[in-house]
Amino acid sequence: MKTVILLALFGLCMCENVERIRQNYGEKTNSKLQQINYELQASYMYMAYSHYFGRADVSLPGFAKWFEKASLEERSHATGLIEYINKRGGSVSLADVTFNDVCNLISDGLYRMPEFRRSRACDRVGWKNGLWAMQDTLVLERFVNNELLSIHRDVDDDPHLSHILEHAYLDEQVEAIKTVGDYVRQLERVGTGVGEYMFDKDLN
Repeated sequence: MKTVILLALFGLCMCENVERIRQNYGEKTNSKLQQINYELQASYMYMAYSHYFGRADVSLPGFAKWFEKASLEERSHATGLIEYINKRGGSVSLADVTFNDVCNLISDGLYRMPEFRRSRACDRVGWKNGLWAMQDTLVLERFVNNELLSIHRDVDDDPHLSHILEHAYLDEQVEAIKTVGDYVRQLERVGTGVGEYMFDKDLN
């Protein structure tokens, strides 16, 4: 009984400390910031692509290194959001990250971009060139950016969060979309074979 009372008092003290930290940060804002899962999904997908391009029967080391770096970057975005939520006195809720969920998300995006002439992502047999990988990446980066813009619109009464989103996330998303969009166009030009091999050598 004494143990239960002590745990209850400890929990009460913890809640009191959270309220001391939390200012202009409600549950609606906290739930919106669960963008963490999208960042982790992107990281998971990029890690899968990195290992695919590193395989002996694929052997595109430039793509492998690029996607490894992209995976670590998305994971750092998720970590940054976790740290920010804790600073504001919020609570973090981590959801399951599954490969099929990411694939379905990308497939939906491909359907809205008919110029790619694809409607299905993550076909393991079809993972045979860098162009499709970069197309999937562009779709995923655009989705993540759209979710960040949605959060930004909904938290316009929170100047600090707006500042963080604009300077630590949205700027980087715009740069990433432009870079990957350029890669897609370049890969469309060079095609597979020698062109893709030369692109891979220059990819950093």
